[in-house]
Amino acid sequence: MLATIAVVGLIPAMKNIILPILGALLLTSCTGKKDTQSIWIYTSLYKDTVADIQPQLERDFPGVKFNFYQAGSEEVAAKVQAEELAGKIQADILIFSDRFWFEGMAKQGKLLKYQPANSEKVAEAFRDADGAYATVSYPVMVLAYNSEAISDKDAPKTFKELADIKWKGKVSTGSPLASGTSFTTVAFLAKSYGWDYFKALRKNELIAEGGNSGVVRRLQSKERPVGVVLMENILRLAASDPRIKHIVPGDGAVMQSNVLGIIKKEADQALAKKVADWLFAQKGQEAMAKSFMYPAVPGNAPPVGAPSSESVLKTAHPWSKEFLSETMRSREKIKDEFSKIIF
Repeated sequence: MLATIAVVGLIPAMKNIILPILGALLLTSCTGKKDTQSIWIYTSLYKDTVADIQPQLERDFPGVKFNFYQAGSEEVAAKVQAEELAGKIQADILIFSDRFWFEGMAKQGKLLKYQPANSEKVAEAFRDADGAYATVSYPVMVLAYNSEAISDKDAPKTFKELADIKWKGKVSTGSPLASGTSFTTVAFLAKSYGWDYFKALRKNELIAEGGNSGVVRRLQSKERPVGVVLMENILRLAASDPRIKHIVPGDGAVMQSNVLGIIKKEADQALAKKVADWLFAQKGQEAMAKSFMYPAVPGNAPPVGAPSSESVLKTAHPWSKEFLSETMRSREKIKDEFSKIIF
C-alpha cells in the first residue's frame, strides 16, 4: 500500500516501469512461489562421474537445481534411513550399488513404481519386475595386480586361487561392511566356495578395509600387489599408471548393479521421472561408459579398454531370483560371518 502511494507522484514513464516490478514482487511475497525447482540425487557414483553428469543435467533441465550427496553405498543407505527416522527423506533419486537394499525398500513399498524409458531393455535379472528400480550401469569386480611386483604369467587367474598359500600377505579387498560392491562379491564367493574359502583367505592375511579406492592405493604402493577391485578403478589408471593391470577371473567376474530408484513421495514427482528417463537415455548411458562402467541399456558402447559385456557375462556369477532372495534373508548373517572370520 505504502509502495503504491509513494509512486503516485512519479512521472508517467517511471510509473510504467516501477509499478509492474512492485506488482511482481508483491505477488511473489504473497504466494511464496519460486522459479527454481530443486532435486536431490543420493549416489555412490564417483565424484568425477557426478562432475560430468551434473552440468549436463543442468543444461538439459534449465531452471532446475541439482543437488548431489555422494558417498559409499553403505553411507548413502544409512543417510536415507536416518532421514526416514527423522520424518522426511530428502533424496528424490537414489543411485548406488547395494541391490539388496533396493530390493528391501521395494518390498516395503518405499520406492515409486516407475519404469524409465529404455529401462525395459535392461536384462530382466537386473531390474524389479514391478518397476520399483532398475540397474543403470554395471560395475564389474575383477582381479588386479601391480605388474612391477608380479609378472603377467604369475598373476592370479581366479578368485579361488587367492586362497593358495603363495598369495599370503599379498591380497587386499574392500570391506562388505563399508562397500556395497564388496558385500555382493562376498555373497557370491561364499555361495560358490563356502566359508572355508574365507578362512583360507584369513590365514593368508587378507586385508579387507574400506572401499575400492583403498585397494587401488595398496596396489600402487605394492603394500598389497594383488587386489579384488572394480574394473572401472583400473581402467581409470590406464594412462597415469599402466603398471596396474586387471584380469577377468576364470571362475567368473562379479557383475554389480548400480541401481536407480525414486523415493515415493506425496508431492508431484514428474521431474524425478524425467531425470530418471535422462539417465537411461543416450546421454546418461554414455556418461556411465565414460566413467568406465558398462551401460545397462543394450546397444551402447562398452567402456574404453574393457572387454565386451557379452564376454564378461558368459562366465559371470548369475543373478538368479533364488540368489537374490536367499541373500536378502541372510544379509546380516553374511556380514557377521565375514567379520568373525576376517576381523
